[in-house]
Amino acid sequence: MSILLNPTSSSRPSSLHSALWFMGYFLTVMIGGAILGGWLIRNGLHQESGFWFDFITEHGPARILRRFQTLFAVVLAPWMLQKIGWQGGGDLGWRSAQTREQRKNDFLVWLIIGIVTMNMVFVTSLWCGVRTFRPFDLGVLVKALLHGFLITGIGVGIIEETLTRGVLYRSLARAWSPWTAAIISSLLFAWAHFMKATPESFEQGIWAIVNSSLFDDFEKVAVPLKFLNMFAFGMVLCRLVKYRGDIWAAAGLHAAAVGCIKVFSKMTEFDPAYGYRSWIGGHSSRFDDGWVLTLTLFIMLGVIELYYRHPASRSRVQL
Repeated sequence: MSILLNPTSSSRPSSLHSALWFMGYFLTVMIGGAILGGWLIRNGLHQESGFWFDFITEHGPARILRRFQTLFAVVLAPWMLQKIGWQGGGDLGWRSAQTREQRKNDFLVWLIIGIVTMNMVFVTSLWCGVRTFRPFDLGVLVKALLHGFLITGIGVGIIEETLTRGVLYRSLARAWSPWTAAIISSLLFAWAHFMKATPESFEQGIWAIVNSSLFDDFEKVAVPLKFLNMFAFGMVLCRLVKYRGDIWAAAGLHAAAVGCIKVFSKMTEFDPAYGYRSWIGGHSSRFDDGWVLTLTLFIMLGVIELYYRHPASRSRVQL
């Protein structure tokens, strides 16, 4: 029995019980966080001076609002997710039946796979003219690499994989099936990347902020395909966690994706003359929102299923 579905408690929550608690958790985080954050941000903007006003102005109200929603998710997780099946601080997806060396190898192997894959997409965007190199020196490149990978990439990879796959996905997989848990958590993972309130909503009122943070970003042209890509990426990460029993392969792949996007966006710029093309993307600062990446992600998902299902390649941690 995998540690994925082997909680320390003798009682396991039912599917309906978990679904209701999960829905309550999600709505509380998204709506409750937006209400509290929106109220505090509006008050700060009305002050027109002071530390809080300057902080909001510097970082942007939409970004700060997302931090409030993240804070709600972290604060409520120890209580509400235990109702779903999470077993507390020792149940973060960091450990499995694999050795420390195997977990380290998982991280490094999938970090390299991710870098190679993202470079293929990046080179394609350069080759077809969507992006062009902007002038930069060695110092800018080193800074971009350090910030993109060591700070943002690895930091985001480990934190998001701990919360999204290590805690949420693994908890849901105990009450539901691994595929159901993967689909639901991946849909939410994709949705979370488009929750951005518009600037004008902070002038219109609390409910305008809530509605805008949940839905307004979906009005953009490239969103349906970008949403599909984020969903497919979430599915790839979930299946890696399912087969490996811990988050480290997923964290390596996630770190590579974030790091490459940060570095490539810093070193290159979008060519407005090209316009948006759905097959390769090329919208604003993004180069990873086209059908090329969609195909790449689904091929990767298929390879993971075929490779890890083979008896000689299976992890000792199985469902």
